[in-house]
Amino acid sequence: MTGLEIFTYLIEQNIEEQYIHPDQPMSDYTSFHAGGCALCMVEVHNLDELRRVLKVIRREYLPYIILGNGTNILVEDKGYSGVAIMLKGDFEKIEFSGQEAICGGGASIAKTARMAAEQSLSGMEFACGIPGTVGGAIKMNAGCFGSEVSKIVKKVKALTTAGEEITLRPYELNFKYRSSLFFEKKYTVLEAVFGLEPGDSEQINAQIQEFSRTRHEKQPLEFPNAGSIFKNPKGDSAGRLIEAAGLSGFGVGGAEVSSKHCGFIINKGNATASDITTLIGHVKRTVYKNSGIMLETELIVLGHPKRFR
Repeated sequence: MTGLEIFTYLIEQNIEEQYIHPDQPMSDYTSFHAGGCALCMVEVHNLDELRRVLKVIRREYLPYIILGNGTNILVEDKGYSGVAIMLKGDFEKIEFSGQEAICGGGASIAKTARMAAEQSLSGMEFACGIPGTVGGAIKMNAGCFGSEVSKIVKKVKALTTAGEEITLRPYELNFKYRSSLFFEKKYTVLEAVFGLEPGDSEQINAQIQEFSRTRHEKQPLEFPNAGSIFKNPKGDSAGRLIEAAGLSGFGVGGAEVSSKHCGFIINKGNATASDITTLIGHVKRTVYKNSGIMLETELIVLGHPKRFR
C-alpha cells in the first residue's frame, strides 16, 4: 500500500483533495520537529468525513492514529506506515452552557481553559499550558499542578471502531495515571463535556499567570520537545531520578536531556527520531542501574516501516 493509493481511495470516498496529504513529513506536525513521513495524513471536518475515512482504513487493514497537536508523538525516521487523521472543523468547537464546557475532540485544551476563565469558570486553570487537544488530553488523562482531566470530565462522546456513537461516563473511562480507556479501545473522542465551578475571574486569571510563570521557569519551552517523556514512579519523580543518575545535559546527536528539567528531552535543532529514541533507551537503562527503577515512557512512537514498499 502506498500513500498515493490511499489518496485515490479517499478521493473515491469524496474527501476533498486539499485535505489529503500522502507521504507527509510528520516533523511538521509534531512538537519534536523530528522523524519521518506518514503514509498519508488526512484532515476531517465532520463526523461524516471521519466515517468515510475510517471506512477506507478498515477496508485496507491500515494502522491509523488520531493526531491532535502532535505533542506526545514521535514518528520513526523510516516513517509510519499508517494514516494520521487530524480532527478539524466541527471537531474544534468550544461552547459553554451554564457551568459546562462542551468541546470537540480536536479543540485545544489550553484554549478551552482560557475561554473558561473568560466565563469566570474555575477548574481548568491547570490546563492552560497543556499544548494538546481535548481528545489527546482525555486519552492521556493529562494533568499538572496537582490536577488532571479525569477530575473535571462529566461525559465523553466517542466513535467506536464499528462506527457507532457512544456516550461514556467517567466511571466507564477507566482513568488512571496518564492512561484511560482509549489506550485499551481504539475509540475516537468526538466531544467532551467538562464540569466547572463558578469563580472570580481575577483569581482564576492570577492562577493561570502563576502556572504560566512556573512553566517558563522550570520547563525548556525554548526548544522543541514533547513534554514529560517519562511517567513519574509512585512517590518519586522521573526528573529527580534522571538527574540523580548524572544524566542532566547528556545528549545523543541532536537530542539532549534538558538541564532545566531532566524529565524533558529536547531537540537542540537537528535531532533525528533515532537520536531521541536512543537517548530514551540510555536514560531508562542508566536510571535502572542507578536506582533499580525502570521508567515508563509517556511518548508514543509510531513506526512499522516494513509495511512500506
